[in-house]
Amino acid sequence: MSELRSALDELAGIDLAELSDDTLLDLVGELSVAADRVAAALTSAVRAADRREAYARDGAVSMKAWLRGSCRMAPEQATATVSTGRRLEQLPETAAAFAAGAISAAHARVITKAATPGRIGKAAEMGIDLGETDGILAELARATAPDETARGVREWVAGVDPDGTLDDAADVRRRFTMAPGLDGRVHLRGELDAVGGEYVRTALAAVMDGDRPAGDLRGHAERQADALVSLARGALDGGALPDVRGERPHVRVTIDWFALCAERGAPGISGGSLGWAGPINPETARRLACDASVVRVITGPDGLPLDVGQAQRSSTTAIRRAIAIRDEHCGAVECAERRVRRPTGVVRRELAPVQRTARY
Repeated sequence: MSELRSALDELAGIDLAELSDDTLLDLVGELSVAADRVAAALTSAVRAADRREAYARDGAVSMKAWLRGSCRMAPEQATATVSTGRRLEQLPETAAAFAAGAISAAHARVITKAATPGRIGKAAEMGIDLGETDGILAELARATAPDETARGVREWVAGVDPDGTLDDAADVRRRFTMAPGLDGRVHLRGELDAVGGEYVRTALAAVMDGDRPAGDLRGHAERQADALVSLARGALDGGALPDVRGERPHVRVTIDWFALCAERGAPGISGGSLGWAGPINPETARRLACDASVVRVITGPDGLPLDVGQAQRSSTTAIRRAIAIRDEHCGAVECAERRVRRPTGVVRRELAPVQRTARY
């Protein structure tokens, strides 16, 4: 292990700017193979520790739990490493290709994830030799990218376990998480089933196709991200979403009054804050306030609210309707002065321009 660390230290000390293009590309290729071999060695070591239950030394209940706690692995990465190590024991050709760096961890995961004990048993019942299948899939992985290898693996699954493909299709689990990062960005992560993913992709494609001005230099990923935000904003503006705590869902921005009114770039001005994502630049807060309802909140020296204000001063539609029925005329003074009664008691109103108060 000391030699490995020395080699890594030596590698870190290389001045990449001094390397020629040929040397740099050769280095990238060698590092790619080395990374795959290290991943294979890690998988083998994890399997050995899992077999011995060495994780119990530190009080962990499983090898997956130990990897998450001691190595700070993501849960899905820990699960994949342990599962791949277990199933590679039955696939020696794939394991050898992985150990030699001929295939990546992604290739190995695609093959081992499909090679469940049940499918291996069904293949044996049909007279399909596992060793021959292992060799074919390993050779496919050597020659293709992981997604192409996955297509070949799916064909093998459909042949030996057609009912199992129905189980895979019935897996509609969906996961999606959002987390604000330390840099102020919001990081998205998740997975969808095939149908759910098709819904999302179709909706994003519709927005992207309608939003491609001339000279647009955004990449595909950037356009997809902008389309996702556009879909969310359209849903909020459309008013079709369910109410949240008695009011329409909306983006809440908090900013000091002086910061809101200050000139751009004014010194000593603090920024605003979003309800969930956190602090934002004052200019971003002012831009959001351009087409937003503004609610005044007055706070005391201790920061406690003294007056929470309201989004608008006018009454609700229901209250205005009730007042109109009660008074038989508009509440504006001009309407009251022009109100004329006929002898029969029928109320006649003369239409006249009414100066209405501004809403804010």
